[in-house]
Amino acid sequence: MGSNHKPLPLFEPVATPSPLPGKSAATTGVVIRPAEVDDVPAMAAIRAAEWETEAYWERRIGNYLCGELGAQHALPGHAVFVAIREEVVIGFIAGHRTRRHSCDGELEWMDVTAAHRRQGIAGKLVVTLAAWFVEQQALRVCIDVKPENTAARALYAKYGARPLNPHWMFWEDIRVATSTSPTAHPADV
Repeated sequence: MGSNHKPLPLFEPVATPSPLPGKSAATTGVVIRPAEVDDVPAMAAIRAAEWETEAYWERRIGNYLCGELGAQHALPGHAVFVAIREEVVIGFIAGHRTRRHSCDGELEWMDVTAAHRRQGIAGKLVVTLAAWFVEQQALRVCIDVKPENTAARALYAKYGARPLNPHWMFWEDIRVATSTSPTAHPADV
């Protein structure tokens, strides 16, 4: 006897609830959902605002999303999530399973548009990807972050990451990031 039910997606898109009185409204109306191929141009534009060209990032992100591009030491299994406000992609995060630096997972990219930074959106993205890593039983997770990128380093530290070496940070157990409420950190990058 077969079932006609489709499996539920790993993460359902969820709108941020209205803030409590006295709390930041910055993440109100932001939805985090798994990325789709149609999101690639918007993610590429966000990435290209900081480095390289949109065409470069469309190829890289598109191939990564389709599983055709693997990072160094990558294992099967990756996830990409987008932050949406008013039907516009305003940020994204990507990660995969790995063996790099004796870790189980790696946060590959995270970007939020300049106009939407420091509003808690990056924190929501970190928590979402952290939950995916936990479901994959990938608990030790690393991230390559430039030493001079103090804002990003502070964000990752706020969610429990520690320095591994001058260019890398890591979570010994990424579950610590899932227990940190992004609404408690309205000053995120």
